[in-house]
Amino acid sequence: MSASPAPQNGSGQQQQQGTDQIHFKFCRECSNLLYPKEDRATNSLVFACRTCHVAEPATSYCVFQNKLHSQVGDTAGVTQDIGNDPTVGLPLCLLCGELISCDSCGDFAEYMAWNRPSQQKQS
Repeated sequence: MSASPAPQNGSGQQQQQGTDQIHFKFCRECSNLLYPKEDRATNSLVFACRTCHVAEPATSYCVFQNKLHSQVGDTAGVTQDIGNDPTVGLPLCLLCGELISCDSCGDFAEYMAWNRPSQQKQS
């Protein structure tokens, strides 16, 4: 896949391509991001630099695109293999540094149960 877009033959294809994907534009003078702005004199859309105020006419009229998906792509925060993670240590008390154990049975928290699945927790 190339980094630059392919040239379009028809204006209908160019209008369709403009609504499919939004490209970031950068100032030719200072290389800052160009922001969409209305040119009130001509009542048209331009992309202008906020730093040096250079403006260029818009090639596409799409300035915002909200795509809604029915499935979630990322599962941030899901740690199903944390029991096999060698960097996770034993649960220690922050005050005394001793292992934290259960108040009712004296077992070392739930860490021992899910860290060693071969051993059965006794009730």
